[in-house]
Amino acid sequence: MTAARRARAWRLAAVATILAWCVVELVARRAAVITDDWHGWRQADTQAIARSFAFEDFAPWSPRIDWRGDGPGHVETEAQLYPALIAVALRVVGDSVWPGQLLSLACVALAAAILFAALARRFGEPAAYVALLAVLSTKGVVVIATSIQPDPLALLAFTLGFVAFCDYLDDPRPRRLLVWVAATAVAGLVKPTTLELGLAQFLLCAARRRDLLRTPWPWLGWAAVLAVVGAYLLHARALYVAYGNTFGVLSGGDSKLPTAAALASPGRWLDLLRFAIVWGVGFPGALAAGYLAARRRVSAEALALAAAALASLVVAFRYTSGTFGTHYHLPHVVLGGWLVAHAASLVLARPRALRPLVAATAAAAVVLTALAVRAMRALPPEPETALGRALAAHAAPGTLVVVRARAPGVDPEWGTVNNFQDPRVFYVSRTYGWVLPNDAPGAAPLAALAARGARYYVHVAPLSLDADLAAWLATHADVVAALPEGAVYRLRGD
Repeated sequence: MTAARRARAWRLAAVATILAWCVVELVARRAAVITDDWHGWRQADTQAIARSFAFEDFAPWSPRIDWRGDGPGHVETEAQLYPALIAVALRVVGDSVWPGQLLSLACVALAAAILFAALARRFGEPAAYVALLAVLSTKGVVVIATSIQPDPLALLAFTLGFVAFCDYLDDPRPRRLLVWVAATAVAGLVKPTTLELGLAQFLLCAARRRDLLRTPWPWLGWAAVLAVVGAYLLHARALYVAYGNTFGVLSGGDSKLPTAAALASPGRWLDLLRFAIVWGVGFPGALAAGYLAARRRVSAEALALAAAALASLVVAFRYTSGTFGTHYHLPHVVLGGWLVAHAASLVLARPRALRPLVAATAAAAVVLTALAVRAMRALPPEPETALGRALAAHAAPGTLVVVRARAPGVDPEWGTVNNFQDPRVFYVSRTYGWVLPNDAPGAAPLAALAARGARYYVHVAPLSLDADLAAWLATHADVVAALPEGAVYRLRGD
């Protein structure tokens, strides 16, 4: 078989593998009830914003959330390109979770294909195929691929931005400049922490093509990215100033920055390493990193990606070292793929190493994928889902509701403001309203919101009613649903 035919066979194998993986994702991984899925609160917020674009007004520059109280619900958040794409489909097919799940799957599959093609050009098709197997079986990829969150789109833009920048360094044409600038800007708009890509690009340029840093073009490209992302973030902050709602991007909300105590804790750093491997670089990527380091063959691309990843992970240390920030590790599958492809190319230089390496990687990929799918399918139902359904049986869509969240308003471990606004009860019941944190006791907050038009109160278990709140509810509300997951009260409006 000629070299060209062998390369074509590997490319066909890559396509077939991606398609088979997509089928597995849809059949075994996809969650029918997104509020019970991994990071279900985040999926509910994303789908709710898409639903508002589709059925209220299509204004991606002014996204709306369901925990809007009695206002319009405009919120400070990242650029909502992903929900806007979902909304286009929702206008055609109606309210469904399928468009978002398919969009995520398409983004991840395309990112994997782009990365395979780039690695094949640098390390050969067999090594790139080994890397593809490693990337597709990383837990972060398996979990996010049918999850309604913007990170798959950010991953696609990140992958394209890095690959296009590598191509630009090889041959700095204007068209390649435009591609990496546009892709990097989209990544930063969708998820500002992916601007670590700009740092990786700078470090790689300094290592491989320092002469380009003496020209204005890469600097103009990075300046354009920062200008676009910065302008949108300032616009988003204006929404917070006007309406008071935020996801904690620039204003209000929680802080993702580390504390001195956390940075001094070895346990926190071990947690960060564990999450970085499991949800980002992957176990094969970590093994490849050790192999390449031992042989002193780590590439400039891998070093640049690793340095940028470390900087990003430390900046968002509060999230990246715990379960609430697993999506922050997703862009680092590009680093894992690069490491695996490079290590595989060195191993494949040995005679008769191809079949054992591919077979071992494929077996590991099947096991890792199965473990990730099993973990997701074992997630328990969330109380907010059951309470949302119970509320929907009594409250008409659009009714104003107060929900007592399980999350506190101030994180007791980090001592910082916490994003406690869980949207799932609103999303399931199609109601709007307010969220009270679990550390705001007493009846006064609820009484004030009842005076503003709240008609129902949802108390999520296992939180108990304090004496003041229980006494107020006894004289101002009636229980309409009592479940193991909590209770729904109809406020009398008196």
